[in-house]
Amino acid sequence: MKNLVLIRHSKAEDESNGDFERKLTGDGRKLAKTIASVLKIKPDNNVKFISSPAPRSLETAKIFADYFSYSQDNIFTSDFLYKYFTVDRFFMFLESEFKNNDQIWIFGHNPMFSEIAYILSKGKICSMPKCAVASFDITTYNWIDVNESNSQLNFFENPKDYK
Repeated sequence: MKNLVLIRHSKAEDESNGDFERKLTGDGRKLAKTIASVLKIKPDNNVKFISSPAPRSLETAKIFADYFSYSQDNIFTSDFLYKYFTVDRFFMFLESEFKNNDQIWIFGHNPMFSEIAYILSKGKICSMPKCAVASFDITTYNWIDVNESNSQLNFFENPKDYK
């Protein structure tokens, strides 16, 4: 059994300095701390945190890491998560880089997080707002084999419920 947790970055600055460089706002940091504190699951000892290198995603990952006493030094970053990718390429990426990790928490961006969540939730999640968290239990041994038929939505935490 595998567990995939998708965490969209929290609220960020506007794009005046360019999209990649955007950092979290004060409200974004506060929201990330709130969402981390209400999650229905906690990372296990073998969890892998993976983040886009964009500052807003990495900062969100670090807030969650601090809350769960996960070493920030163990957060893996990949440019792949900043660029647009297909769902198939996403699971190929997980298979090639994290084959031996059964619990993965990924911090990144839309539109791909919404697309992945929509597919794996069988249409129950239509959008991943900023700082939304979707958790899926997956009954396969390989990330490359993940699809809607072997995935079960564990929970969806919508940050709009905490305003």
